[in-house]
Amino acid sequence: MIAGPYQHMGFGRKAIDLLIEYIRTRPNAKQLGVSCGEGEASPAEFYEKLGFKRTGEKEGEEILLRLELGGE
Repeated sequence: MIAGPYQHMGFGRKAIDLLIEYIRTRPNAKQLGVSCGEGEASPAEFYEKLGFKRTGEKEGEEILLRLELGGE
């Protein structure tokens, strides 16, 4: 999570980009999943802009999104 005063400055995107880059180096890594709430303050659109897709599943009250990493 990025504190309010520092949002919309690219820090979250950079952090997720670095995470994705690292996960892709891990053996057998094929997917990266996240969950988040829905509604006005939801980061779902942020994740979707990074390539995550909604799975249609929920974990409690949170929606699940998944990024396919293209692993073998």
